[in-house]
Amino acid sequence: MRILLTNDDGYLSKGIAVLEETLVRAGHEVWVCAPSHERSASSHAMTLRGDITITEYAPMHYHCSGTPADCMLYARKGNIFSFDPDLVISGINHGYNISTDILYSGTVGAAREAVLTGMKAMALSCTRDESGHFAFEQAAQFVVDHLSELYPLCSSECILNINVPSKCNGKWKPAVMSYLDYHDAVTMREDDNQKVYEDSSIHLGNSVVFSLKGGVPPVQKCDTVETDFQAVSAGYISITALSILPPIQQEVQNRLTELSKGTPHV
Repeated sequence: MRILLTNDDGYLSKGIAVLEETLVRAGHEVWVCAPSHERSASSHAMTLRGDITITEYAPMHYHCSGTPADCMLYARKGNIFSFDPDLVISGINHGYNISTDILYSGTVGAAREAVLTGMKAMALSCTRDESGHFAFEQAAQFVVDHLSELYPLCSSECILNINVPSKCNGKWKPAVMSYLDYHDAVTMREDDNQKVYEDSSIHLGNSVVFSLKGGVPPVQKCDTVETDFQAVSAGYISITALSILPPIQQEVQNRLTELSKGTPHV
């Protein structure tokens, strides 16, 4: 199979290197077009103004100055490849892309853009254990072992989002999404002398530097069951079939239909 790899961690990341090595050992032809540097949390951002540079750094390997979605858009529309890949795999991401994460994920954004440009795609992510070791090998091998089953499920309307825990029990589950609470904290400091900025207001002429302090594991803040968060927390690999277009909220859509007809909602 001819497989095109991309990611949001950059073309030199370990995740994409392990994935390539594993796919090549399994007999697949692997191409790469990934960002020139890390573009995590860039979602589906695209470069609409300004130039994009795509550089060939090795045979069949390219890095792109733009976002993960740019990697797919410009490589495809710019005819970087003289062929249609059988599949695009975005990853392996350094960290989960589960539930609410997919709103921010450049990994998922690249896979979605690949489909919008006419290719089939899946997104692959994993997390690390207490020692800092990511489950790259397990994630890559899982895709190789199950590619014949999963590939037919990828389509012009769907990407598969796969997440692999560090302490994997060797099994996988189909999973839905949920709302997560990340416990992120915003810190502030003065721009000029690095002091902690105590005042909550910004005064005229002053600059304040903000940064996001994370690192606390998220918690699920809804009662949804069989979620990807619950699956990976229990040691399962989670697989979610994501629609290319976000689903509508059907109850509100029905009310809009009634309102458009002048029918009061009961």
